[in-house]
Amino acid sequence: MKTPRSLYDRHRFLISNILKGFLGFGILILALHLIRFNFTESERFDWMQPLYERPNLVMVLFFASELLFGIIPPELFMLWAMQTQYLGPYAWSICILSIFSYCIGAFNYFLGRFLRDRIDWLHGKSKLVRKYRLMFEKYGSELVIVAATSPIPFSLVSLLGGAGGLGRREYLINSLYRFPRYFLYAYALWRIEG
Repeated sequence: MKTPRSLYDRHRFLISNILKGFLGFGILILALHLIRFNFTESERFDWMQPLYERPNLVMVLFFASELLFGIIPPELFMLWAMQTQYLGPYAWSICILSIFSYCIGAFNYFLGRFLRDRIDWLHGKSKLVRKYRLMFEKYGSELVIVAATSPIPFSLVSLLGGAGGLGRREYLINSLYRFPRYFLYAYALWRIEG
């Protein structure tokens, strides 16, 4: 595994990508404010009602999204959890969602270790996989931290971490940053919606 040339490069990579994550979250917050400003609570409820009535579908979508490269931003599931309280009080819901996210990332990491020499697509021509594989080769465990805290696909980076030979302990410790991301974003959403 290649490593960045200096500590400065690693820190610059971490900070710039975490700031991009906050920028993406800021855009989501702006969109929520625009929706709140332009639509009544009744209109918003009518729009979300089909999801509110099908919590099992929402949980399947959450698991599928977390397993398949974060197709749907977890913040949308946080909003769903806040509105429905299907998983219990909001703080408890965020605990559950963050634990599931961490465990699914760990599953992908161990799947990557298992598939390391058994499957070609990890080294193939997929642009998405190639992009993050090259980033992983350059930044290693720093990419795990960035993916845990930003919109970079956490599951894919976890899979590549296992396939790329990142140590189990190093992966599990660095992926713990998933928890502060969930709780900080959940708190911000609670403050806006509350």
